[in-house]
Amino acid sequence: MDIYGMLHARFILSPRGLALMYQKYISGQFGTCPRVLCDKHLLLPAGVSDEAKTSRVKVYCPRCQEAYVPRDKDMNLDGSFFGTSFPHVFLAHYQDMIQEKKPEKYIPKLFGFKICGKPGSRLAKEDSQTTS
Repeated sequence: MDIYGMLHARFILSPRGLALMYQKYISGQFGTCPRVLCDKHLLLPAGVSDEAKTSRVKVYCPRCQEAYVPRDKDMNLDGSFFGTSFPHVFLAHYQDMIQEKKPEKYIPKLFGFKICGKPGSRLAKEDSQTTS
């Protein structure tokens, strides 16, 4: 099984492999981003390590640039089957898949007013960093 994974990781980086993975990406076979503000952006498979049996495959969102544990039970594969560089090679090859629009940042509000300096407020950390 390890030899198959190594071959698969090399194949998907070839032009033919990238074309096949493009079709899977467009059809949404790898799922959508769980982050609400990414607006269901399509995901790409990625490995955390190139070594076999180190960790399961993760899914990478090109929009928020975060890696997530896949929700799909069928994605119980070794992460080395995709390699650490696949999403970045894919996006370098298909540059039209990169959206210039960054995801929105969630701002907590209470009755329309920003919550600042309270526990759980992200603004508390950002405000203290900008004033220092």
